[in-house]
Amino acid sequence: MKQIQDFSENLSALIIEDNEGDFVLIEEYLLEKFKKINIVHCLDYVTTVKYLQNSKEKISIVLMDLNLPDLGGINLINSILSHNFQIPIIILTGYSDLAMAKSSLQIGVYDYLVKDEINPDILFRTIIFALNRSSFINQIEAEKLNYENLFNFNPQPTWLLDLKSFNIIHANIAAQKKYGYSLDDFLKMSFTQLHPKMEKQLIEDKFNSKQEEEVKNQFTHLLSDGKEIDVEIYFREIKSNLESGLIVQTNDISETLKRINTIEVQNEKLKSIAWTQSHVVRAPLSRILGIVNLIEQQTDNFDEILFWLKQLRVSTNEMDEIVRKIVNETNNLDID
Repeated sequence: MKQIQDFSENLSALIIEDNEGDFVLIEEYLLEKFKKINIVHCLDYVTTVKYLQNSKEKISIVLMDLNLPDLGGINLINSILSHNFQIPIIILTGYSDLAMAKSSLQIGVYDYLVKDEINPDILFRTIIFALNRSSFINQIEAEKLNYENLFNFNPQPTWLLDLKSFNIIHANIAAQKKYGYSLDDFLKMSFTQLHPKMEKQLIEDKFNSKQEEEVKNQFTHLLSDGKEIDVEIYFREIKSNLESGLIVQTNDISETLKRINTIEVQNEKLKSIAWTQSHVVRAPLSRILGIVNLIEQQTDNFDEILFWLKQLRVSTNEMDEIVRKIVNETNNLDID
């Protein structure tokens, strides 16, 4: 876990204050507690916005009076925050207003201090806490962006689902391209609508099983054009904004299954060829060998020799036909 940092050096603070006495007092508090600090002073809202928009110097913290000559109250806070300067803001006010304090904190202000209650220690701690909170928030936002990118640019179709209804909460780019639906289309759908009717109860039962480990199963999915594909489905329960959901990923295995089926067909053909080689080919070979033996024994009988030579030709032609058949089957196997 990230540790609390001490931002007491190389700090740059912008004080937005039209009362010169209040500015001098805040400036003295800052100089007392921070070793190296650059202090910038603005008197009103318009000057502040122009400075922040054009300044090349990075401001670390903003200390802002709640009532400026040209704008004040909640309108001032909303206007400053609308520019999204990404700088933590601490409100300084001359009176205590709990409702205003609560409202300002809810919309993005980091802290709210009453001027009469401020001293160097309080101001120092408030600034350090605000800077650390800002650092933590920036870190979380960066990590959130990284995870969003991992989700959106994952090459496998991926969805976020509501845990109870299985409605689609989000679908990544790969899912949109693969299935032919836009994100708006997906957000109107339940994940079960991607399955044929006979599978809807099965996928709901799998999701409701809430198994801790990844669960992989083979299902059928329907693309937007009605085409069916075979998919493996992986899913896991996750927490998002303190609510439970499902992250689901699919892998199109249609081509893999086709290849497996092709291999199985080829194996059957190979078995047939092997049987032919071991049985059919052996029969004419045996006859040929027998005929040769008989010819060798008929040395003085020409008619007998002629008969067996004719039988030898028949067996040889039969053998040639079998070999041709084996070659043709092998060539067809390669083509398939």
